[in-house]
Amino acid sequence: MSDAPAMPRPAPMTEAKAQLHPDKPAAIGPGRVLTWKQLHENSTALAKGLYGLGLRPGDKATVMIYNLPEYYEITAALSLIGVSPVMVGYRNMAPEIEYITENSDAKCLLFFHEFADRILGRRDHYPGLLPQGLVSVGPEPLEGAVPWRSLLENPPDVDLKALPATRAQTMIYTSGTTGRPKGAARTRNTDQPMVNYALHVIQQFKFDANEVHLVACPLYHSAPFLFSTCAYVLGGTLVLMRRFDPLEFLKNIDRYGVTSSFVVPTILDSLAQLPEEALKGVNLSSLRALICGGAPLFPQVKLEILRRFGPVLYEFYGSTETAMNTVITPEEIPLKPTSVGRPFFDNELKILDDEGNEVPDGQPGELYMYSSFLIDGYYKNEQATRESFRGKYMSVGDVAVRDAEGYYYIVDRKKDMIIRGGVNIYPAEVEAVLSEMPGIRDVAVVGRPDSHWGETVAAFVVLEPDASLDQEAVQAFCADKMANYKIPERVLFRSEIPRTPTGKVLKRDLRGELGA
Repeated sequence: MSDAPAMPRPAPMTEAKAQLHPDKPAAIGPGRVLTWKQLHENSTALAKGLYGLGLRPGDKATVMIYNLPEYYEITAALSLIGVSPVMVGYRNMAPEIEYITENSDAKCLLFFHEFADRILGRRDHYPGLLPQGLVSVGPEPLEGAVPWRSLLENPPDVDLKALPATRAQTMIYTSGTTGRPKGAARTRNTDQPMVNYALHVIQQFKFDANEVHLVACPLYHSAPFLFSTCAYVLGGTLVLMRRFDPLEFLKNIDRYGVTSSFVVPTILDSLAQLPEEALKGVNLSSLRALICGGAPLFPQVKLEILRRFGPVLYEFYGSTETAMNTVITPEEIPLKPTSVGRPFFDNELKILDDEGNEVPDGQPGELYMYSSFLIDGYYKNEQATRESFRGKYMSVGDVAVRDAEGYYYIVDRKKDMIIRGGVNIYPAEVEAVLSEMPGIRDVAVVGRPDSHWGETVAAFVVLEPDASLDQEAVQAFCADKMANYKIPERVLFRSEIPRTPTGKVLKRDLRGELGA
């Protein structure tokens, strides 16, 4: 239970939207349209059902689901109880799901039925869940899980408005250099900073009540969650793509009159590479904003998107921990195509050298950030929190330069993170898995440049003297232990891994072999 003082619970947002425009689509997904009236009725019933299972205000629940209308029914239901959702990536494998669920102290795991083989049969790996803490979302009941349909259809009599209100809490897991995901937690009195931040996002990108936002990236990441939430709270419509496809992306804009979409560089690269004929006959006039972040975006791709789609491209720099730190507008991009823009809203940015001194404009240094929406720290990980902060300022390990006009440029990464299609991958996490494989004596993982994904995972492997392994064997070993995007796409066998006299891997040398 939260220790926040009890206060009157406000009327749910879905109730107000359902009264205002009951038949307006709240979410459009593959094969299903969810109106605001249906969203309010279903989320209310589901909230009562989850309360009946034992969830209480201040608890957490992990959620593992594709971009589907059910996502909003679940998260709205949890909000009605005062339970914080913790999203789990749908490409995660069993050990990753279990770690996030247990580390976050979740009391319930709601999962799409297609993921059952990674969860059911391993109930003893979830000691912190309620006795009926596994809830399956799907058309048919599954043995070992509570079917969510039964919660919707037979909810207990619970006065949700009588429940004590709790302070808003958010936590998204991001991979860490220790090889374990880290919970980026905002658990202070975040209500007003969250409102202020959302208002500035809405103003920056000109969102309004008629917003039709295309969700093409997984909602378990922070940026898709942020931008879709801004459209959601305005009472707009969310168009959900279960998986990205460039032609379907364009068709959705035409079909539903999409006004905005968050995208990662890989999506823009795919759109830029489409033949010109693919854009003919497609009405894109409704599109006002393509908002890109998550990884470096090549200048030539930015300029090509502006040429093809008009002045709709925004780019921002940020992270799960620090939210959005800089923004560059469609008008500024042609003038500063390599920049990620100037500070957003109330961000205070500093570029520091290794001794903590600010560097002059034009000189590189580690970028530190502070804003009212900065995370408190990493959940139950004091060491990682200490390592990331200098006073009130936080760094995620990027090296930046600021020019004389106040524009920022990301030039390198101080940490070893790999960014594949906008998704963060930490080599230490992959190395930890590979080091467990019989026959492998030593391993080092780095990012390999890729024209489409930005980077892919490459592993340098040293075998035991009598071992005989090939790339396929290494990939197969990884397949059951990690999400598929983390599996090395190239495995290079070496007699030794280059290291310093103190044992530190010379990853710069390895990247040099790959052309990085």
